[in-house]
Amino acid sequence: MQFELGITGDLLTKSGKPCFGESPLEAIYNEKNIKIEWIDPSLEILSEKETSRFDAILLNSPRLTKESINEQNNRLKIVSRFGVGYDSVDLEVMKKNKIILTNTPNAVKRPVAVASLTMILSLAGNLFKKDQLLRDGKWNERTNYMGVGLSKKTLGIIGCGGIGREFVKISQHLFKKVISFDPNVSENEMKSINIQKVDFNEIAYKSDFLVILCDLNEKTRGMIDKKFLEKMKSTSFIINLSRGPVVNENDLIFVLKHNKIAGAGLDVMTNEPIENTNELISLKNTILTPHSLCWTEECFDSIASEAITSIISFYKKRNIINRVI
Repeated sequence: MQFELGITGDLLTKSGKPCFGESPLEAIYNEKNIKIEWIDPSLEILSEKETSRFDAILLNSPRLTKESINEQNNRLKIVSRFGVGYDSVDLEVMKKNKIILTNTPNAVKRPVAVASLTMILSLAGNLFKKDQLLRDGKWNERTNYMGVGLSKKTLGIIGCGGIGREFVKISQHLFKKVISFDPNVSENEMKSINIQKVDFNEIAYKSDFLVILCDLNEKTRGMIDKKFLEKMKSTSFIINLSRGPVVNENDLIFVLKHNKIAGAGLDVMTNEPIENTNELISLKNTILTPHSLCWTEECFDSIASEAITSIISFYKKRNIINRVI
């Protein structure tokens, strides 16, 4: 019996080609009994139509909810997330229907770490303000836009998992001290990579640059709120490359508007795509990117390879390394 693989169409470019290279797909082409079909790119939520006809789905942006599956007519056996986060997938539905979920934690570690550092350097150097200064013919005003040096600053990281640790590797030598809040990582583990473990309040008032790299779950949703933000230094910056809802967006807008912190670099928002009426867009002390700062050809090839490897491992009844459930 043929094994049907659906790939969400939001992974196609305007020209109809995959946004990752051909090499990840070659592993599929080498399997005669696996058939690939691209799913409608306009779908925001997977429907019963998809889950009833595919054995596996390589899933990027569309959500999988309880409405996606008819228990009496479900064919889906494995969902491989194109990325590390899986907050778009209803885990209870997956468990109930015995559907395997995988992600790609190894492929995104270095790209997200580099993207985090990119945000820090851009904010610290007033990169976009200086770019605009030159374009506006205001060269002689450059002394009014001094950057912020890092060698005497403290870097704070919320979330010391795989991405957090990779970020430490490439950035800790730039800072005087690195601290982290992560209740799931022991003090000894952090010490072994030269990080000081601190509590939630400490990381707010001690960090000069605070980078959020934790998962989105019920404990982390909205945890960066007004109470937390008002404990931060007025000279500090906050950077979020995890998930938008970890931060209470209205509270962040408030502290930014009133200059209670120096600025923010956000690759993720509460609602995506962001609406053009969102106040974040009009603020001059923010850098905003459309949940894609880590996207490179290299990154997407690695993600695709890791995601497809999980599907092939399932197909061949091998051990699945990146299994979430």
